[in-house]
Amino acid sequence: MTSIFPARKAPDNLPRPVHWASAAVCKQRDVDPEIFFPVPTDLVAVEHAKSFCRRCPVQMRCRTDALNRGEEHGVWGGLDEDELRAVRKVRRAAAAKQAAQEKQAAEEVDALAKAG
Repeated sequence: MTSIFPARKAPDNLPRPVHWASAAVCKQRDVDPEIFFPVPTDLVAVEHAKSFCRRCPVQMRCRTDALNRGEEHGVWGGLDEDELRAVRKVRRAAAAKQAAQEKQAAEEVDALAKAG
C-alpha cells in the first residue's frame, strides 16, 4: 500500500531525548570516573565506588546496560566485577534451561502431530 503523503524527514530543530546516563551520579563534573575502575582486590576502593551508585537515580538502568553490553571491568550499577560475572552466569543458566524446555515442548508437539 502506498501512502498518499510523501515521506518527509523530521526537522533538525526538534528536541532530542536525553540519554539516561546524563542523570548518573558518575557523570557529575566533580566525580572522577577512575573511581569506578578500582583494583578489584582493593575492597575499600570498590566499596567507595559502590557508594556513589547507591545514591544514583539511574543505578538499575546502568546495571542493566552494563550486563547487556557484557562489561567485565569496573563497578556498574552498584555491582563489582565478580558480581557482574555472577549475574551473567545466572542469566546464561536460565537461558539454557529455557531453551531446553522450549526444545522439549517442540519435540512433544511434533510427537503429538505425528501420532495424529
